[in-house]
Amino acid sequence: MPKKVHLYGENKYLTMRRILFVTFLFLAFLLTSCKKEKNINHPQSQHYNIKAEFNIIPAKKQITRGDSIKILFKPKTAIDSVQLFVADSLLIKVDSPQTVRFTLNTSKITTFGRKFITAKAFYKGQSQFFRKTIVILPEFKPKQLTYKIIKTYPHDPNAYTQGFVFEDDTLFESTGLKGESSIRKENLETGEIYQSIVIPGDIFGEGITLWQDKIILLTWQSHIGFVYDRYNLQKIGQFSYATEGWGLTNDGKNLIMSDGTNVLTYLDPNTYSPIKTVEVYDNRGPRTLLNELEYINGKIYANIYTKDIIAIINPKTGAVEAYIDMKGLLKPQDRTQNTDVLNGIAYDKKRHRLLVTGKNWPKTFWIKVIPK
Repeated sequence: MPKKVHLYGENKYLTMRRILFVTFLFLAFLLTSCKKEKNINHPQSQHYNIKAEFNIIPAKKQITRGDSIKILFKPKTAIDSVQLFVADSLLIKVDSPQTVRFTLNTSKITTFGRKFITAKAFYKGQSQFFRKTIVILPEFKPKQLTYKIIKTYPHDPNAYTQGFVFEDDTLFESTGLKGESSIRKENLETGEIYQSIVIPGDIFGEGITLWQDKIILLTWQSHIGFVYDRYNLQKIGQFSYATEGWGLTNDGKNLIMSDGTNVLTYLDPNTYSPIKTVEVYDNRGPRTLLNELEYINGKIYANIYTKDIIAIINPKTGAVEAYIDMKGLLKPQDRTQNTDVLNGIAYDKKRHRLLVTGKNWPKTFWIKVIPK
């Protein structure tokens, strides 16, 4: 018995060795095959690095609309084709290019501000982008306007005015400063505040607009907007946004807000989500510090913060079409140590009255815009 058992154990040992050996050979074959397959596929999995010279001539960031610019694309490595774009519009496609030169007439560009000039190069199913940025400026100078005072009304000199709207014979006003922010309904003729609420906490109130039965309020740096019932001033909602909040108005379709830069952001009035942006420029460059806003007869009127100037902006193009010089509106004898800057534009559609005031000003003015 012991010997028989020994022979059985030996045969089992030999059998196991054969199995292990065959398994090893099989695994070695698989590894070799995978390695060969990996080596075969490796060149196809690599990203082909397209190199090229890509230039805009003249090499300056700001281009006056109407000026021509030359686009130069010269590949340094093999490519199959290249496409040139301005914004999302295809300019030209060239197959097997050596050097591509294209002259762009900027008079065909309808909106102002930053534009991307893009070259998209192709090679064996792969693509690579090359991009330059230019800024298109208006080819015209804004008109220079001034004002004539038609009538003067009393205004609360303690109101740090941020938003200013006139509708249904009522002046709606929002005020700022932490701990002092408020929304008010006022009688324009007498200056009486007949309904108001205080915005609690450390909220710094900013611009307002009326939308249907709502008052929509921005805040400065809290990234929160508040929604109030137009009639009882009860808070009924809120929303968030990424930028600072400055001025707010609407064009009957969308809300339009400023954030202190030269960018106006359009918001959906139901979801408060961004729809689009419009960059504001005059013939010299970006027009920043856009503050309190009012949409009047297809144009956006904007206070320029710290300046006695109101800009009239074309919302379709972003161009400043005119500046209203408001210097001297509030006389020296009406000023105190608390008097701050011009800020507040409201429009009475029924009577075609343009109403303006300022932060801590004792007066609101009905003005008529006239040539300077």
